[in-house]
Amino acid sequence: MKNKKRTVTRSGPAKVLDAKTPFAVSEAFNQLRTNLMYATPANVTCPLYAITSVNEASGKSTICANLAIAFSMIGKRVLLVDCDMRCPSIYGFFDIEKRQSGLSELISGIETEVVCKEVRPNLDVITSGRIPPNPSELLSAPKLRELIAEWQQTYDVVFFDFPPMGVVSDAVILANEITGYLFAVLSGRDQAKHILATIDAMEQVGAKILGTVLNDYDLKASGSYYSRYKSNYNYRSKYASTYAKQAAELQNLKDEEQAK
Repeated sequence: MKNKKRTVTRSGPAKVLDAKTPFAVSEAFNQLRTNLMYATPANVTCPLYAITSVNEASGKSTICANLAIAFSMIGKRVLLVDCDMRCPSIYGFFDIEKRQSGLSELISGIETEVVCKEVRPNLDVITSGRIPPNPSELLSAPKLRELIAEWQQTYDVVFFDFPPMGVVSDAVILANEITGYLFAVLSGRDQAKHILATIDAMEQVGAKILGTVLNDYDLKASGSYYSRYKSNYNYRSKYASTYAKQAAELQNLKDEEQAK
């Protein structure tokens, strides 16, 4: 008897902010944008923000892409860089050719020109490029620091999408350069002890954690103001962003675990 061929179901294109985005979703990113701006030192003319997570499929790339769009919507000149050279996904948010030259070619010297693509007004994207055999070594190369210095002369803000810290340590290679990290947390799956342990490890090497973003939060179940807007839409991805509140909750969980 022949084995049945396994069928792989592919999801549709990722959701990005546009004119049809539900109010609750766009407002969550607007709030997150405002919080980031207030958390950034006033003397930083071009902040470098990085997004990472503990596990895969936590929505970090979706958050990164939409934050970049949110900043571009208020007239900021934004660059979004896909630093996940192991499992890139940013190209898919903006219908960019997957095999287009990108960051790996720039750092390795295969390309000498900036291979960025304008995908929205005020928003340029540099994809990861072809997957190299040595992502960590490329991210550690002096060439990337040179590129960052050039980008800071051209843009108002730069976003970096990094691989999950719970899988590889690529995200902290640029810890000294990054203005601040955001940590994507998948509601109902990512455990507080793993989140805290990963954040502690990042801070030990100098990474500046600005906050966490709770992804796939059930707004309807929360009974909040936003849930009344959410109930009118069939939108699969739900977002809620918090800073001080989440930090306090995580710290309380840590204190409870230590007290046991």
